[in-house]
Amino acid sequence: MLLFAVAAPLLACAWPSRRAGVAMAGFAVSTVVLWGWHLPVAYDLALSHVGVYWLMQISLLGAALWFWREVFAPGRTPVEALTLLIAGFAQMGLLGAILTFAPEALYAAHAVAPMDWGFSPLADQQLGGILMWVPASLPYAVVAGAVAQRGWAALRA
Repeated sequence: MLLFAVAAPLLACAWPSRRAGVAMAGFAVSTVVLWGWHLPVAYDLALSHVGVYWLMQISLLGAALWFWREVFAPGRTPVEALTLLIAGFAQMGLLGAILTFAPEALYAAHAVAPMDWGFSPLADQQLGGILMWVPASLPYAVVAGAVAQRGWAALRA
């Protein structure tokens, strides 16, 4: 979540795109990568092997960076940027909701570790889902507000 919603937008601001590319490609790849790594088999594999874990982290950051660079790309209209932001937030929120409302724990890798913190595996998964669903939306909302404000200011000028 931190890679997608915090690190990637900050890196995209520091390393901006020089021109707008195919916005839907960045969105589609970031969505497939995020959802793919949350499939139980992929997630459990990543948590059982250090190399696969780092492949997961690098691919999540790379895909999210592509998405956010498209959001911030010069020449991107406010409507396009807002559409990307809403779509990005919606797919992350939907994944968070699925994790929150799943009737059973999905990840074998979390079968025991959450108990050290007083959580059942399902409660741990639900907490993770809520974090993906609610706090992860804040960067999307902040950027959407800034994009909308700039768009309205440009209309008045």
